Amino acid sequence: MSFVTLDQVIKFAIQREETAYQLYKDAAVKSKSPAARKMFEEMAAEEAGHKEVFGKMDVQRAEQYKKITIPDMKISKYLVDVPLKPDATYQEILTYAIKTEDNAYNLYMTAAEATDDPDLKKVLQVFADVEKGHKIKVERLYDDHVLTEN
Repeated sequence: MSFVTLDQVIKFAIQREETAYQLYKDAAVKSKSPAARKMFEEMAAEEAGHKEVFGKMDVQRAEQYKKITIPDMKISKYLVDVPLKPDATYQEILTYAIKTEDNAYNLYMTAAEATDDPDLKKVLQVFADVEKGHKIKVERLYDDHVLTEN
């Protein structure tokens, strides 16, 4: 994948967030577990927020972005991909979400590394950081509710 313009990056990011939003909304509707349904609804709300942030992104905003260092538990490295199914357990939901966010982070970082345009690079790095923050949030839930309880 290669991006040529900032507009292409933003359109791609918005579409990706919309796809994730729809995925999590659909999963919430199909979920039989109240806890899973709530988790999916929260994930959908996060993706809707990302879509709004990404839609307002421009080079000036990217330049003003202050990277926040959040300790990464790197749980995603030790998880296998799982399919998202209507009767997924809470652990499976969290695993799916972690892997999805990690993949998004890696996509944006790879694209940032592939471009020579410093403006595109900065915007892609901002998008990657947003995805990483979301992954870390879900990893914390995994640590609190899966690793701690097992």
